[in-house]
Amino acid sequence: MKQIISIICMLPFVASAQVVKLEGAKVHQYKQVGEAKLFLHVYNPDGHKDSDQKPAIVFFFGGGWNGGTPKQFEPHCQYLSQRGMVAITAEYRVKSRNKTTPFECVKDGKSAIRWVRANANKLGVDPSRIAAGGGSAGGHLASLMALTQNRTEFQPGFETADTSIQGCVSMYGVYEFS
Repeated sequence: MKQIISIICMLPFVASAQVVKLEGAKVHQYKQVGEAKLFLHVYNPDGHKDSDQKPAIVFFFGGGWNGGTPKQFEPHCQYLSQRGMVAITAEYRVKSRNKTTPFECVKDGKSAIRWVRANANKLGVDPSRIAAGGGSAGGHLASLMALTQNRTEFQPGFETADTSIQGCVSMYGVYEFS
């Protein structure tokens, strides 16, 4: 009985080490840090072509900087892609899986924006119309990205890359710490 309980308790951690599968999304690896591979799950509008210049949004999941999954924003991505946007939900490192702090999360978020902009012509994205969004810690992450655009201390290894975003959708992010 103890073995069964132990296995059930470990399932969330085993599942988090695998690539998340989201219905209808194309998966692209945007970063690797040590053994941690980070992916973007891209939802395209119907009839989308690489030559298109669509606006894009990159969503970041919530979870108190400790956990979470890009599946949180799967319905948002499906909704927006059905209305003509390229909608992306991103993986980033978190404390429970990667022993990181929020600072690494911001670096991962900026890496995601850098990758989307650098690959805009392959994704059919207008590089001048990229937004970030998220909920809870992900909303805080999107807000931090908006407020620290092109700040080199959050862009190690890609200091000259344009990490600016043209919009921020923050849902129930934490902003007051007093």
